[in-house]
Amino acid sequence: MEGFITRKRSLAELDTNAGRLPSPAPSSSLVQPSSRPAKKTKTVSRVADSTSRTKRTNKASAKSKVAQTPGHCSLNKKEFGDRIKNCLALEKYAVQRMSFQVEMDVSFFRSFFGGDHGVQITPEVYDEKTPVVVAELRNKEAGEVFGVSKIKNGNRYETVHLFRMSVILYPLKQTASVWISA
Repeated sequence: MEGFITRKRSLAELDTNAGRLPSPAPSSSLVQPSSRPAKKTKTVSRVADSTSRTKRTNKASAKSKVAQTPGHCSLNKKEFGDRIKNCLALEKYAVQRMSFQVEMDVSFFRSFFGGDHGVQITPEVYDEKTPVVVAELRNKEAGEVFGVSKIKNGNRYETVHLFRMSVILYPLKQTASVWISA
């Protein structure tokens, strides 16, 4: 629509010219239409204030709160899940690595795997002097602990799901071995 010219009108002109044909526009009020789209503006919420009629405030972003697990572990929950997902990666049409090591103490192990996730822990009663503690997780329990996106991996031809996972804790050494089967 090149050559098409629009005229900006004020509200006073619209009220006075109601019912009449528009008068020719002076050259200063002629505006060329812009082909650029309008800019997007930030979302602003209006909050009523006792002193002023309206007050604009920017919305504060919600900060995610990471739950602190008692004890010590060399990996946090996200890194632990990322290691599991890397173990399930397909390389040359097969899953390659199925285990990894992590530093972990008994209190972290108890709070991380001993919750209401249905994880089988052997022996049921253990402490820092127990030689070996084993936690066995199947697909459902691992999905509840780490999230369902961390227990599957693959490519566009094949998807690999975690079948079983065993976490073997050595409390005296404060280390754990994680074994995965797909």
